[in-house]
Amino acid sequence: MTKDYSLKDNMPDNETNNSDVQVSQAIFSWRHPDFAPYPKDRKWYMISIILLLVSVAWSFWQQNYLFGVFLIMFYMVVLLYENRPPEMIDCVITPIGVKIGSKFYYWRQIDHFFMIYRAQGIKNLYVEFKNPLNGRLIIPLDGQDAVAIRDYLLRFVREDLEREAEPLSEQLRRFLKL
Repeated sequence: MTKDYSLKDNMPDNETNNSDVQVSQAIFSWRHPDFAPYPKDRKWYMISIILLLVSVAWSFWQQNYLFGVFLIMFYMVVLLYENRPPEMIDCVITPIGVKIGSKFYYWRQIDHFFMIYRAQGIKNLYVEFKNPLNGRLIIPLDGQDAVAIRDYLLRFVREDLEREAEPLSEQLRRFLKL
């Protein structure tokens, strides 16, 4: 099912004048949470506070007070971030690019993609950009036809077939419940 989709709101002023870019068909469209919440028990909080206190004490002992303050602020941000419920954001794949939430990425900005789907419930699309400063885009594919999405993406972007496992950063994030 396709529908017309306006991209004008999310584009730089110099590109909104192109009539072929302002409206595009949504080939795939779904909603997903902006992050995966991991339930944390009392044990997680106790261990994290102990690690924080040891790290802050060590930084003060090394007379690196700024690092100690940074650690405390980082822990507070993590606590604030985890206590908010995940927002549902739109993911739209169009003939000219991919829109995630309020950001639009043209195909020319994307270097490659890979998909990981396992029986353990991991079903994600990973998008790598040509500009390494953009990082990696992780799109959950829950409830979507991953094969159809893959076939469509192959028209515009190459697939990294050597990637067979979830990135280490994702495995570490899930292990640490961040």
